[in-house]
Amino acid sequence: MEIRPYTPGDANAWNEFVARSKNGTFLFNRNYMDYHADRFKDCSLMVYDSKGRLSALFPANRDGDTVHSHQGLTYGGLVMDNRTSGAGDNSPLNILEMIAERLRKDGAKTLYYKPVPHIYHQQPAEEDLYALWRMGAHLDIRNLSTTINLADPIKSSRLGKRALKRRNRFNISVSPNDDASLFWPIIVEDRRVRHNVTPVHNRHEIQLLRDRFPDDIRFFIAHRENEILAGAVIYLINGVMHLQYAAATDTGKEQYAVDVIYNELLTSTDCRYFDFGISNESRGLYLNSGMVAHKEEFGGRSIIYDTYRLDL
Repeated sequence: MEIRPYTPGDANAWNEFVARSKNGTFLFNRNYMDYHADRFKDCSLMVYDSKGRLSALFPANRDGDTVHSHQGLTYGGLVMDNRTSGAGDNSPLNILEMIAERLRKDGAKTLYYKPVPHIYHQQPAEEDLYALWRMGAHLDIRNLSTTINLADPIKSSRLGKRALKRRNRFNISVSPNDDASLFWPIIVEDRRVRHNVTPVHNRHEIQLLRDRFPDDIRFFIAHRENEILAGAVIYLINGVMHLQYAAATDTGKEQYAVDVIYNELLTSTDCRYFDFGISNESRGLYLNSGMVAHKEEFGGRSIIYDTYRLDL
């Protein structure tokens, strides 16, 4: 097998592999990854088998003597296709050992590895977790995300009739939208007031990504005539509806306009899961129990977003 560093000339081959992989998502498409390429020193790798066929991808960036897969993404890790096996030359154990050896030779001392959570897999794809264990990696961060199983949802106290009553009482409509500027100030203000932070993306970045991936990134607004009450950004990923952002104005909060958006989305989709995202800070050691309880009111329960540390 052969490992080669990714170059911009490999973008088409990289993106084609992501599209046919069993655990890749559009976040690994270079048109997504590279929107913030100026912030990260890319050191992504491409793995080829003995016949010269592209066998796996390793999205990664480097910071000093530390390699992250990937620091600018929600998750990273080895991107595999259906030819990946649990044992043998094409196994993640063999591939990751080769990658680790290459990183050592390049002077790296530590690898942080964030596997793709299983709900985003199109086929079973946890061979990398076994490989990490065999190689002596340690769990470094464990974040808890709240996810609704849409095929068999737990009864919700906030959706269904309750949300419909609010929609009808306050004459709220939910519409798809393609202009982030209409609702992005609501997202920014909500993050400032509630968490004293700014969104990971700015308005121009989220608009750019939506324009690049119109089938995968969707905007929705809750409004009463011309008054916008709430907005949401949804990522559609391999049968999962992932909530990237959602917030309401003061009036929208009083009228539970975000609940109306959720109800509209969850009753009109064929997705398998709705993932609210994590409720942690401080590398997973702090859990916002109020936030978890709020998400669980919609029928969600927990999955895990992990990060492993491998000393090279």
